[in-house]
Amino acid sequence: MQSDAANFRLLRDRAKEHVRRRDLFRRRDFRVAMLGQTSSQVADAMTSLGLAQVLLFDLNPGDTTQAFLRGLVLAAIPLLLVGPLAGYLADKYSRQAILRNGQRVRATITLGAIIAAVTQSTFVGYLTFGALLLATRVLYTARVTVIPRLVEGHQLVAADSTSLILSMTAGFAGVAAAGALEHFDVRYVFIVAILLHALSSRFYSSIVVELGGGRGAARERDWKAAAAQTRHHKVRFSIVSSGAGKLLLGICYACVALVIDARFAVEATGYAAVFGVAGAGTFAGTLSAEWVIERVPRKTVAVLASIVSATAVVSVAILPNFFTALGAIVVASFAFQNVRVCNDAAVQSTVHTASLGRVFAVYDVVYNLSFVLGAALGLSLGLSRGFNSVLLMCAAGYAVLSVGLVILGSGETRRDPAAMLPEVGPASAGVSGIATATPVMLASVDQPARAS
Repeated sequence: MQSDAANFRLLRDRAKEHVRRRDLFRRRDFRVAMLGQTSSQVADAMTSLGLAQVLLFDLNPGDTTQAFLRGLVLAAIPLLLVGPLAGYLADKYSRQAILRNGQRVRATITLGAIIAAVTQSTFVGYLTFGALLLATRVLYTARVTVIPRLVEGHQLVAADSTSLILSMTAGFAGVAAAGALEHFDVRYVFIVAILLHALSSRFYSSIVVELGGGRGAARERDWKAAAAQTRHHKVRFSIVSSGAGKLLLGICYACVALVIDARFAVEATGYAAVFGVAGAGTFAGTLSAEWVIERVPRKTVAVLASIVSATAVVSVAILPNFFTALGAIVVASFAFQNVRVCNDAAVQSTVHTASLGRVFAVYDVVYNLSFVLGAALGLSLGLSRGFNSVLLMCAAGYAVLSVGLVILGSGETRRDPAAMLPEVGPASAGVSGIATATPVMLASVDQPARAS
C-alpha cells in the first residue's frame, strides 16, 4: 500500500460499494432516530427564526449589524464551554438518555422565548438563546455518535448524508412554519416548538438498539486513547480541512450578508432568504457527497472544493453584483458540504466508540468556532477595508488551503491495482485499514473505515 501523502489522484482505482438510502430506512431504529432528529430540528428552526425576529428586529430596529455581532459572540460561548464537555458526557452517560431527556430540557428552556416576547426583554431573549445553544451542542454530539450504532460501517457516508438532508429539510420546514405563525403571534412559534421537542423525546425513547455511552463504555475515562485518536491522520485531516474551509466560508457569508443589509431594505424574512440560498448549495452538496466519495478520494474532494470556492469568490470581486454574490455562496457551500459529509463519516468510522464523543467534539468545536471566527472577521474587515478586498483575501486563503491539503496526508491508502481482490463484505473493509492503524486504533476495526 502507498500513503496518499505521496500521491494525488483525481479518481479512485475502483468505485466503492453503493448504498441505497431506502436500505437505511429499512432499519427500524435508524428510521425512528431520524424521526426524533427531524421533529427536534423543525423546533430548532422555528425557535431560531422567532428569536431572530424578537432580538434582531423587534428590539433592535436599524441595528442589525451590532445585533448580528452580539449573536456571534453569544454563539461562541457554548462552543467554548460546552463543546468539549458534550463529548465527555456522550462517552460517560447513556447516549439514549441524553437524547431523551435533552429534548425535555430544551422544551423547558423554550418557555424563556415566550417570556422574552411577552416582556420585550432583550436579556431574557439572549439568555434563552444561549441556553438553547448549550443544550444543542450536547444533543448534537450525542446524536452523531449514535449513528455508527444504527448502520453498518460501509453505510456511514450515506447515513450521515441522509441525516443532514433531513436536518436541512427540517430547517426549511421550521422556517416556513415560523414565518406563517409570526403573522398571527410570534408566541405561537415557540408553543409549537415546545410540543415538537416533547415528540422528539418520545421517538428517542423508543429506540431498541444499544446506543453506547454510560457504563457499557469500559474505556470512557481513557483520555490518552482519546488524545491518540484525535492525532490519527484521518482525524487530523478532517479537522484541518473542515475547520479551515468553514473559516473561509464564514467570511464569505458575513461579507455578502452585510452587503445586502447595506444596499437593500432587508427584514427577517429577507435574511432567511439569503441564508436559504446558502442552504440550497449545502443541500445539493449533501445529496452529491455519497456519489462523490464513492468515486473520488477524500483528499481530492477537499482540494478540489478549495479550488472551486476560490474561483467562485474571485468572480464576485470581478463582477460585484447581487446575483454573483449569491451564486458564489451557493457554489462555495456546495463544495464545502461534500468535504464536511466525508469528514464526518471518516471521524465516525475511525474512532473507537468509547472515545468517539470526545474526539468528535474536538472536531465539531474546531468546525463551529472556525465559522464564528470567520463571520466575525468578515464583519469587521468588511466594514474597515471594503468587501472586495476581504473577498480577494478569502480567495487567496482558499488557494493556500488547497496547496496545504495536497501536502497533508488524509490517511487514505492506495493499493496496487494488480493486488486488489474483490470485496466480500463489510468486514473486508476493516482489514484494509490495519496496516496504517496505530496500536490504539486496532480496537476500532469493528467499525470499518469506509469513509476515506
